[in-house]
Amino acid sequence: MGYERNDTATDIDLRPIIGLLSNEPEQVVEILTVGAIKKHRKLVDRAERMFQVAHAGYRDDVKEPGDAHLAYLEATIEMHAQMSALTTILNILGRTPKV
Repeated sequence: MGYERNDTATDIDLRPIIGLLSNEPEQVVEILTVGAIKKHRKLVDRAERMFQVAHAGYRDDVKEPGDAHLAYLEATIEMHAQMSALTTILNILGRTPKV
């Protein structure tokens, strides 16, 4: 793979979400934020469960990825993608609401 890793991470706001919510009242953004936080918690739990399953019988000598490992990677990617959206919504709201 030719992808180079960048060890410096910066939060990136998702511009489409900023545009989508730019004219919405704070109450609407807060409702969406609470929903996104709840969804993120579920995705974290799912990724953790997938990790446990994928690594329960893991061996170093395996040449091809198993279904459990691929499911774990997909769950983790979904969790991080949703976290980017959540971070953007939190930045728009300007605070973390009680959940």
